[in-house]
Formats: sequence, C-alpha cells, structure tokens
Amino acid sequence: MIVILRYGVNVPYAEEWDFIAFFVAHDLGGLRWIDLWAPHNEHRMVVPKIVMLALAPLTRWNLRAEMLLSAALAFLGLLLLLALARPALAEARPWTRIWATFTLSLLVFSLAQVGNWLWGWQVQWYIAVLGAILAIALTTWSLERANPWPHVVAAVLAALVCQYSLASGTVIWVLCAAILAFHAQRLRLLAFWLAVALASIVAYAIGYERPQSLPSLGLALSDPVGLLRYVGYYLAGPFGRHAGNGAAVAAVFAALAWIVCRRHWRRPELFVPWIALAGFVVGNAVLTGIGRLGMGPEQAQTTRYVTISLLMVAATVPLGIVALARVPGGRWPQARRAAGVVGAVALTVSVIATDVRRMRDIREFSQSKAAGRDCVFAIETASDDCLRNLHPNPMTVRERAPQLKSLRLSMFARSG
Repeated sequence: MIVILRYGVNVPYAEEWDFIAFFVAHDLGGLRWIDLWAPHNEHRMVVPKIVMLALAPLTRWNLRAEMLLSAALAFLGLLLLLALARPALAEARPWTRIWATFTLSLLVFSLAQVGNWLWGWQVQWYIAVLGAILAIALTTWSLERANPWPHVVAAVLAALVCQYSLASGTVIWVLCAAILAFHAQRLRLLAFWLAVALASIVAYAIGYERPQSLPSLGLALSDPVGLLRYVGYYLAGPFGRHAGNGAAVAAVFAALAWIVCRRHWRRPELFVPWIALAGFVVGNAVLTGIGRLGMGPEQAQTTRYVTISLLMVAATVPLGIVALARVPGGRWPQARRAAGVVGAVALTVSVIATDVRRMRDIREFSQSKAAGRDCVFAIETASDDCLRNLHPNPMTVRERAPQLKSLRLSMFARSG
C-alpha cells in the first residue's frame, strides 16, 4: 500500500484509454450489457468491468483507488490462505507459525508484481485470484460439513467471479471438482458442480471470436519445447527470469505434496487446497502459453503473471511444514529440522531480495507514467514519443484525452 501511495500515478495507461469509451457511453445513457459481455482478448472481463464502473463515480476514476482496491483484495486472499493453513500450523511451533505468516505476507504482496500494483486496470488479476482462492477454500471446508451445500453454492459464485475475470480462470472448475471428489456425498455434489461448470463454459463460448491479432494457438503443438520453456518462465514467478527457477519450484512442490499425501491421505484438508492452488498456477501457465507462445517463451516473464504464479510458492509453505513435521518413530528428525530451517531461510531471503531488486522497476514505471501524464496536460504540443509512455498508439491518447477532460475524470477531476 505504501508503494502504491508513493509511486502510483493517477493517469490512464494502455487499455484504460480504451475503457474511457465506457464512461462516454454511460454519460450518454448508451451503456449496454453487451458492452460488459464483449471479450477483451481472450477474456470476458464482466466482473472487473462492473467493479471499475461502480468505483469510478465514487473516486472520479482516480486510478490509485483501483490500485488500492487490488491491495485490499490481495489482503483478503492472504487471510484466506492463512485460514486454509490452520490445520498445517495447528501443531507447529510458535516461531514456525510466525515465519509462515510473515513469508506468506511477503509472497502475496511481492513487489515482483510491478505491472499490477501500479496499474489500476490489473485489478482483474486480484479479483480472479481471490475468486480462485475462495472457491478452493469453500470446497475444502465443505469436506468437513454434513450439509456441504451452502459452501458449494458459494464456491460456485466464487468460481464464476474467477472465470469471468480471467479466461484461464476456467481451470478452477476442474480443480474444485477434484476437491469435491473427497466428500462422502461426492456423486450429487459433482453432478451439480459439473452441470454449472458446463453451463458457464458454454455461455462463455457463445458468440466468442478470438482476436486475429493474437498469436496462433497451433504453435504450442508444433513447438512443445517452447511451451515447456514458457511454462518454466511462468512458474518462476517472483524468483527471477530463468525457466530453471520455475522447474525448481515445481519440483520442490511436487516432492512436498507427495510426502504429505502419502503420510496424511485421510486428512485431505492438509493437502487438497495447496495442490489445487498449484494446479491453478500450472493450468494458467499452460493455457497462457498456448495463447501467447507466438510472442516467444520469454513473454511469460511479464510481471503481471506473478500474481498467479506466486500461489505455487505460497502453497509450499504449509506443505513444507507438514512434510517436515516430527513424526513419532520417524527417521532422521535432525535432518528434517535442518532442511526445514535452511528451506525457510532461503525462501524468505529470496523473496526479500527480489523485492529489493524490483524497487528500481517500480520507480522507472512510475516515472514513465508521470512523464506521460504531464504530456497529456499539454496534449496539443506533446510529442508522440512522450504519449507512448501511456499507450502504444499515441493517437488513442489524443482522441481520448479531450473526452476524459470533458467528463472531469482521473487526472482532470479537479479541473474547471
């Protein structure tokens, strides 16, 4: 939040200039449901569009308010992760619980999400992630209920929020179905869940046309190695710009998950939410790779993806605590304890080091947007190069800036 207040700039950026058309249509009384339903790239951003349109009149479309909303949603996600981690932390030592809370907080608020923290439009990522975590949490908690239906119905709503915020959020239906398979009433629950999922996916597909400007989907089939590299870059998340880091994260997670599942199969609350979160990350990585591989595997290093990829790293925290916990009669207790301490220190130090390195990117992004804002105030004499700080097509800024000023929104809210 401090970073947003210090470095957030109240000026439209990239897609936000196109979103001004929604305010113009609303001002003229011509905003239609179809405008909210229309796809943006692969996404039907129904929920984020509604949220942004509802928030704008309250703040005069101050884009820092959307950035702060992203932080608030991330905080709610953190609370859900901590609630899910209670069974894993129940028998842990006090210092372990303190470390887990601190490290999960560092991950959720990682500064590696540069492009999301300082860009109001990216609230869609935090809405989608919160919807995914909530759906996973509710279906997990339903396993302990004789009457699971209130939790399952609420999970359906959370899954809809996730899917209709981010296209790749569709994988949440499969993941939560896998969780419900552990319930004694699995047949009825799965029949209901899958029926709603199918209806939602069919509705999503009706009238959908993928933009021709996006790379071909077939490239992933012809270049599986490139797709693997893309997924590796994606999974690296807050740990740098190397596909090997992503492979290492996946390997560590898989090893911990195997240990916990093998040891605690009859206690699904200890492993199903974390495997589902990792599945959400991998599913997003693969689907995004299929859609974006034509831009090169390195495109997966885009910082906006970190908001999702960090969930796999976060999932290793409770899994690691359970996997390395003392077991009566277990072998090598000292070795397990040493491995836990080394792993904990390495993880926390790595996240902090990443935050320190990313501060430079944050300052540069903020300065670039501030320079573009100053040029918009002098739009008549501003150069195209300066306006490209805000949009790749300077003409879009020139066309929308007068509309923004007329509506007295965002940077023009106090003018006149």
